[in-house]
Amino acid sequence: MEMIVWGVLFVVFLLVEIFTLAYVSIWFAIASLVSFILAIFKVPLEAQCIVFVAVSAVLFFATRPLVKKYLHGKTVSTNADSVIGMEGVVRVPIDNLKAQGRVYVNGLDWAAKSLSGEPIEQDAKVLVRRIEGVSLIVERAE
Repeated sequence: MEMIVWGVLFVVFLLVEIFTLAYVSIWFAIASLVSFILAIFKVPLEAQCIVFVAVSAVLFFATRPLVKKYLHGKTVSTNADSVIGMEGVVRVPIDNLKAQGRVYVNGLDWAAKSLSGEPIEQDAKVLVRRIEGVSLIVERAE
């Protein structure tokens, strides 16, 4: 009976892994395969369960950092990131509700949104806090 349970668990974990492609259940699939092999050799159920938990934990903690590094790779900075923290001047008044606003920063004209949501008038000085898509998220400079 245990062989059937471990076999079903192996298939379920493998299917979850195939459909999610996020490396969330591969460790459990491998651990259930190890427990399945133990069941074939008539190892007691308690030992099978302990091995399942132990193998899952060891695989998870040993390989998760490598998998995350491999999956996510390096973040490539773009020149656009260089404007974060810079000061700019509002060319077209910023109004998030009307989806309008332009800011001149570092020699370039950008679409802009207010960080706080408050409108910012033309010619006001602003600080760039982040970039979302092609818009700068800014706040009024002190």
